[in-house]
Amino acid sequence: MKVKLLLVLCVIFQFGTAQDLTVGYSVNDLTQHPMQPLAKPGYLETVTDPSFPATNIRRITQATAGSFVAPMYNTIQSWNTDESFMLVYGGGVHQLLNGQDYSFIRTLSDINPDDLEAVFWSFIDPNILFYMDNNTDDLISYNLETQVKTIVVNIRTISSCAGSDGLSGGNDIQMMSWDDDVFAFRCGNSSAFYYRISTSTLTQFNITDINYTSPMPFPSGNFFYHNRKVYDANGIFVRDLNVGSTEHSCLGQLSNGDDAYFSIGFEQGPNGACQGTLVAHNATTGHCFSVTPVGDYGYPKSGTHMSALAHKNTDGGWVAVSSLGYQQDGVQILDQELFIAKVNEFDSDVYRVAHHRSDEDDIGYWGEPHVTISPSGTRLLFGSDWSGAEDGISVDSYVAELNKNTLSNTQFVNTNQIVTLYPNPAKDKLQLQSTLSQLLALTISDISGKTILKTHIYRQKQIDVSSFANGLYFVTFYNEGTIQTLKFIKK
Repeated sequence: MKVKLLLVLCVIFQFGTAQDLTVGYSVNDLTQHPMQPLAKPGYLETVTDPSFPATNIRRITQATAGSFVAPMYNTIQSWNTDESFMLVYGGGVHQLLNGQDYSFIRTLSDINPDDLEAVFWSFIDPNILFYMDNNTDDLISYNLETQVKTIVVNIRTISSCAGSDGLSGGNDIQMMSWDDDVFAFRCGNSSAFYYRISTSTLTQFNITDINYTSPMPFPSGNFFYHNRKVYDANGIFVRDLNVGSTEHSCLGQLSNGDDAYFSIGFEQGPNGACQGTLVAHNATTGHCFSVTPVGDYGYPKSGTHMSALAHKNTDGGWVAVSSLGYQQDGVQILDQELFIAKVNEFDSDVYRVAHHRSDEDDIGYWGEPHVTISPSGTRLLFGSDWSGAEDGISVDSYVAELNKNTLSNTQFVNTNQIVTLYPNPAKDKLQLQSTLSQLLALTISDISGKTILKTHIYRQKQIDVSSFANGLYFVTFYNEGTIQTLKFIKK
């Protein structure tokens, strides 16, 4: 569904309404856009991919030669729920960054999850992380602001799993349910469970072959995925999915809100069809289809990962995908590319947005991009060793900022500047200067859509922002129907 321009201007960053991610991109484009030489950007600097000029690519880490700082994994959300914080992994530790300007805050050396990927942002509280402690098997709620750890429950105690059996959230880690309520785990290779926090109840799955993999909750917390099968909230088998083999995947939702399993399908499923670089499976109905049909996009690309975690974009069904490909020269469609897809129940639209310029030839596993979509869907985190002169030296984290011509610090409507903001970032005072003689009304909102301030300006105005929390803000101006939205960072 395309949102009218005026609506986009008003609500593009207000969570609780849809954000159109398609501006500046061609839908279902089957034209080759060969990767062109591009110098690696400096730390916190941006470049524009010549083949996909609607996307800014910003380097957000500083890995030393021979090392990496990269996303944890594509199935694990990197940003917190209001996108004020984000996590990357490097140097054997999780690193906490500002989610807006990407500045380094601190290492999270005080958490000890049972797996480096098993760190889950709350879908509700921007300050909370969940993880199971590797030593105590406590399910921990960790407050980033206070650095206080609260024990939700001891997983070893409630499951009667002996220490020698080994509790784990793995092998194929996904997020908790999108209401922060369901945590799934396995006891060695003998049994698997989930714990529902709101009711303090433990449910065991009726699975004979655990296969060293825990069932993972779909976003609703009412269905679970395990080894090509769907289980219900009672832990009972519901249906097989038409999956040919277990490959890279991510749990998410379709645009209608149904739980979904997104994966690569190298071959057709047991019931035929459902082959492609990205295949969608409805967990409720079992229906599946190829988002990228082989007849259009070619044989499924190697090194493909997907992320379906844009839970704050109420337009729904957004998935981000990164593919290495076979030639890895960025010439063929989807080779060395990032793309996003809007996936409905029976159809989808694909938008190719950037080249990631990475491979795993010299770096190995961490050289895979492992794209992760932000909660709003407007940004994609990925790792890259940056093909070209930098190829194979190190892996850094980058953010593809979508719709750069729409979401930049410029007006959305008129080509003539109406209002300017400075300094940006601002510390104490934000200066607003207008070229118009009329009175302008304005509102300032934070990234969650909450209105922080309503006021008016006439030609020039100074606003005290010293009391604002650090982060990204949006200023919307109104003047007899004219709307201009700018953004600024409070530091």
